[in-house]
Amino acid sequence: MEPKFLSQLIRDYDQLLKLPCEAYEWVLPHLKQINLKRGTVIKKSGSVDMASRYLCEGFIGSYKPIGERLMLSAIYKLSDTVFDESSFRTGIASNTVLKTISKVIFMEFPQEVEINLLDTHASLASLAHKVAHRIMERNARVYQISKLGLSHGYEVLMKEFPGLEAEITNSDLASFFGVHNRTVERWKHNLKRHDHE
Repeated sequence: MEPKFLSQLIRDYDQLLKLPCEAYEWVLPHLKQINLKRGTVIKKSGSVDMASRYLCEGFIGSYKPIGERLMLSAIYKLSDTVFDESSFRTGIASNTVLKTISKVIFMEFPQEVEINLLDTHASLASLAHKVAHRIMERNARVYQISKLGLSHGYEVLMKEFPGLEAEITNSDLASFFGVHNRTVERWKHNLKRHDHE
């Protein structure tokens, strides 16, 4: 595991709640660094999500299968916690798919270990509460952006997710904003033409 990613995680969580160093000593042995290529499925439809993930680099999408297509419903970036919340919390399989939008690096934390640590360490439970609040806020923000529509939301999305523009497919943009692929292609073509004028 690369020390820079551990430092990144601790610095980030210290902004939410400063914990003594020994609190992380309970957590670190259970964290696993995962490096994945673009387009890799992390959680399949019909499975149970048994881990949470702290995203260190790249972008991950949460998708809902509709017919043969995967519809992008949420996007995660650096410092986001990524998991299928309903499946993770209930232990019940869901149709949600988690898939990488770009090359990614994340820290994976098994659910079973998380439950045990939260039950035995009050300071970690306090941090988990703050992380859960941040997850809700960030998910709500991504949902707000999707509801702005392509013409208003695209610029906001790219501003709040630097580097996403080079990685996200037209198909994902179309499903995220609720439009057709052709609409995205036309809109991007017009955007490029406008930029050159």
